[in-house]
Amino acid sequence: MEWENGVMGSILVPDVITPEQFYDSRRDDSAIAPVKRLMMAVLEDALRCFQNNSSAKSGPRKRLFTEAEQWLCGETGDGPFSFDTVCETLGIEPAFLRGGLKQWRDQQLAGVSARRLARRSPVMRSGKISANSRRGSRQRISQAV
Repeated sequence: MEWENGVMGSILVPDVITPEQFYDSRRDDSAIAPVKRLMMAVLEDALRCFQNNSSAKSGPRKRLFTEAEQWLCGETGDGPFSFDTVCETLGIEPAFLRGGLKQWRDQQLAGVSARRLARRSPVMRSGKISANSRRGSRQRISQAV
């Protein structure tokens, strides 16, 4: 194994690598997965604010709509959480999504009732969530004494 780090290793290492070797390390995005989930949550929230507050005339709902519209439809923006960066990281074409939002907004202004994004439903779990109880072991100890 010492020869791999020496002169012999440099001679025997190929100059060309296969696509599998190159892309293999790039496929594992487990380190960035939490960031992608955060980006997805940011995008979902912006879409929800845009759609649910589109009919607001004033007040905090109008402000939410305006901020979401600026983030979603603004062509400029840089940084890790800009609309373009978020979309590209998630594999979404930003121009396509903007076009769909524009089409949806035009339908809303024309009076066509289009379906809005549903509210996120809470996670429901069947059965009880409980930790292992020490009560049973305490009862066995007291019975043994």
